[in-house]
Amino acid sequence: MDAVPSSSLLARYDGNLPRYTSYPTAIRFSEAVGSAEASCWLEEIPAGEALSLYVHVPFCDELCGFCGCNTSVVRSESARTSYGDLLEDELHRVTKLIPVPAQGRPPISHLQFGGGTPTTLPEAVFRKLFAQLHAAFDLLPHTEVSIELDPRHFEPQMAHLLAELGFNRASLGVQDIEPRVQQACGRIQSFEQTEACVVAVREAGIASVNIDLIYGLPYQTAESVQVTALRTASLRPDRIAVFGYAHVPWKAKRQQMMPEQALPDRDARIAQRAMIDATLREAGYVPVGLDHYALPHNSMAASVREGTLKRNFQGYTTDAARYLVGIGASAISSLPGGFTQNIVNVAAYREALEKNTGLPVARGVACSADDRVRGALIERLMCDLAVDLGVFGPDDYAAEKERLLQFAQDGLVVFDGERVSVTEAGRPFIRNIAAVFDRYLPKAGAGPKQHSQAI
Repeated sequence: MDAVPSSSLLARYDGNLPRYTSYPTAIRFSEAVGSAEASCWLEEIPAGEALSLYVHVPFCDELCGFCGCNTSVVRSESARTSYGDLLEDELHRVTKLIPVPAQGRPPISHLQFGGGTPTTLPEAVFRKLFAQLHAAFDLLPHTEVSIELDPRHFEPQMAHLLAELGFNRASLGVQDIEPRVQQACGRIQSFEQTEACVVAVREAGIASVNIDLIYGLPYQTAESVQVTALRTASLRPDRIAVFGYAHVPWKAKRQQMMPEQALPDRDARIAQRAMIDATLREAGYVPVGLDHYALPHNSMAASVREGTLKRNFQGYTTDAARYLVGIGASAISSLPGGFTQNIVNVAAYREALEKNTGLPVARGVACSADDRVRGALIERLMCDLAVDLGVFGPDDYAAEKERLLQFAQDGLVVFDGERVSVTEAGRPFIRNIAAVFDRYLPKAGAGPKQHSQAI
């Protein structure tokens, strides 16, 4: 169980750091990588290798003040339908580039619809997209097909449509159930709405449910987040994600409406995190990496035990695919040559597809051999809370091990030869520990205008 670190320890490791959902991180992306590079990298995918596919829908029915995602309120059904046409267009361009195995279609091991709120798309758009997906790809029997939901705008009939299409996992945003916190964040959502959504998806046959919670929001206390964690656990979702609120108003303009004077300070944030951790463990959940929890029978808990947990732009995942193909405005791909990100603005994304024959890529970064090694090392640290430096090539990481000595003195890591293990006390500091191996961070500068708060 996470203990509350001392104020002196928090002060030593306070700062702003990447979340390490990729390496190199997104601040290294530039316009030096574009459509041509993305096309070449798609063609380099080995024929027949199982892929991960992400579809981004940047629309919501309401905006939440805390959200940093690329999304906007679009209520026009024609605009939503038109966006579906753009997704089909990009998907067609992408599938022409991915090598096809001698027999069959490229297999998909993981499919996720994220946003925004993907269920803002009309039923006809979903059906057309899935017809195209099945024509272009082989969705394997064990494929996890996941979607993000907003319980405030969810009807039982949508659950039946999703189950019919093949969705087998639903992720629900909850964040906090305290009315005062919800009011400050602009997200009014009763516990009954959340419960009804969970019941609806389960009755439709979607067995796997994830719920997202956030600590560090205005007016939250350790006592209030305990209530949220207890009531969330009472619904028995098989996974719970617990994120620290990332206050980045210079990037997410809507966060400028959040009452900054009511945000908990560093010590209060970590106390809230520790309270949620203790509450969920007591309720029978297994901690996963930095900020996820799973019931012991869940595949994510099994991946922790087996050392196969992965981390990508969607966070922790059981998806074993080496390559992730992102479709839609702002979607990010992880390809053989590096990372790419699509044009963020929907109007500009549309214009690129209408005026050009290539891919709507805005920026990216090519990965060197050293990037790949360090990326794998950081991923194992973030997932396993341990890494054997001896298996990561010729670099002896002498400078990094020297920097880790302070972490060891503080009881956050232990050394066993070349193996570095994060202690339970070090779990909240895993981003700080991973940052030791980030060779770009000192040059880029870890400042508040680039990353979110580390703890």
